Amino acid sequence: MDEAKLHERLRELYEWEDVYFPEEIRHRKLTNSQDVLPKRYEKKLVELVDRFMFYTQTLILNSSAQVEAEQRILSTAKVFNHRIEHISELNQLSFEQNKFILEQQTAKQRLLSFGQGGLTGLGGPFLLAADLPLMLATNLRTVQLAAMSFGNDLRHPREMMIALKAFHVATLPRKAQYEGWTELQAEKEIWMGRFPVFYGGNEEVTSAEWFQQPLRQIAKLMMISVIRKKMVQGIPIAGIALGAYSNYQLARQVSTIAGHYYERRYLEEVLQ
Repeated sequence: MDEAKLHERLRELYEWEDVYFPEEIRHRKLTNSQDVLPKRYEKKLVELVDRFMFYTQTLILNSSAQVEAEQRILSTAKVFNHRIEHISELNQLSFEQNKFILEQQTAKQRLLSFGQGGLTGLGGPFLLAADLPLMLATNLRTVQLAAMSFGNDLRHPREMMIALKAFHVATLPRKAQYEGWTELQAEKEIWMGRFPVFYGGNEEVTSAEWFQQPLRQIAKLMMISVIRKKMVQGIPIAGIALGAYSNYQLARQVSTIAGHYYERRYLEEVLQ
């Protein structure tokens, strides 16, 4: 893709931002944190979730699944450029090739979320209990794969922190995303051009408003528990449909936000 087309794609991403975050969202007054969490529990819960995210990310990045994911991405990249050996070398590909890898990886994640949500809809106690942590881990994985698709090595602390912040923004309720999105974009001025291993921004990830998302998921689980008794030939069709649809919608939101963030970052770095 020539430079003019890269500029055109960057302009499209800016236009997407204007549509996705209309004026009523940009100028809304954010919900007071006391409306989401009791003040005495807020700090402890935020710290607890931050630790959970850090541990989950570290666990994923040190798992055999991470090695397999990297190998799959590299195998695809080698089709375009046989000299590529490491994730950090994916920035040698053209933008279209990086975009192809991104779409391939995030499509698999959306399908995985759809299937996992459908299983949750069966309504068994274990499946219901596992839904929230599995949903968070799956969507965190989506952000990680989006990062790697554009050659960002998540073994670097800076990239690990950026992925967590992108995940936080992507999983916020829609009306609360704009502030997090603008902060994420503004932080690029802190670390762009610096030594890539270090992160110099704010290391706090979770916000009080983020807890609206797990509360929505808990409400979904309660609804599944109620409607799973309505069987069609012994199968809780309504519960399966609700679980699959709900998890897929969140996965689509996460893949869109993460994909557009890493696309925009890539283009701004190439065209600066």
